[in-house]
Amino acid sequence: MRRSVRAVFWSLSVAAVCAAAPLATADGCGLFVDGVNYTDRNGCVLLGEDAPRAFQNDTDSVVTIYADATCGGISTGVLSPHDSGTYTGKSMIIS
Repeated sequence: MRRSVRAVFWSLSVAAVCAAAPLATADGCGLFVDGVNYTDRNGCVLLGEDAPRAFQNDTDSVVTIYADATCGGISTGVLSPHDSGTYTGKSMIIS
């Protein structure tokens, strides 16, 4: 009987943590590019080679993606706060 109670308690605890996990990224602090959380969001951020990337903007800021590595020239995409999309670019700036 004790094992059954522990198993039920453990299952409910795991379910509660899993259910709360998505809420942690929606608090205005997460910017994910291909699943990587960019916590240092000051200035121009170099992304690397010009390739399609999945963006998830769970911040209150606008993200602008550029084909140029210095966040200059014409933008290849603009991502609104709390939005997601796939864009191609070498750099981004968060404003």
